[in-house]
Amino acid sequence: MMTLEQLIANTKFDHSRNVAQISRIIAIKAGYSADETAVIEQAGLLHDVGKSDVPFGLLNKPGALTPEEYSIVKKHTEDGYRQIMGTIQALTIAASVAKEHHERLDGSGYFHLSNGSISHYSRLIAVADVFDALVSRRAYKEAWDTERAVRYLADNEKYFDCTIVGCLVSVLDQVLEIYKN
Repeated sequence: MMTLEQLIANTKFDHSRNVAQISRIIAIKAGYSADETAVIEQAGLLHDVGKSDVPFGLLNKPGALTPEEYSIVKKHTEDGYRQIMGTIQALTIAASVAKEHHERLDGSGYFHLSNGSISHYSRLIAVADVFDALVSRRAYKEAWDTERAVRYLADNEKYFDCTIVGCLVSVLDQVLEIYKN
């Protein structure tokens, strides 16, 4: 499997960049909207992303590929599809989290979403976000000690999912290792 550095160093990356730029130019000429053109350009850039699963030596093999090697290279289209679809799911979740991570179970968040309207991903990220904000020094406040931060989260179950707070508490030693490095 190719590393990102190898993929970028590979001249095939130039190909993907060129395809993206050419696609953008064609899309503009064909009358696509600016949003559609941006999507087309991104798709052009990513069209060969599945090659990251093809062995580096095989992509740069001098001479003809054996039938077995060719069948491996051909899989880059399926691999690319899988990778992009996985990314799209992650981006969809990330978009929801970006919007909802300041929502509180009682409806007192930015958009006044409450309990069942807040995704479980956003509930989880909200606990992590608030914990980190509390135990970290900020320009406007000193860092809280861990015990105080956990107590705040646990005492405010009207805001935070108590199951998630419980999960945080159960892995607190691991979480605190992050701050040691």
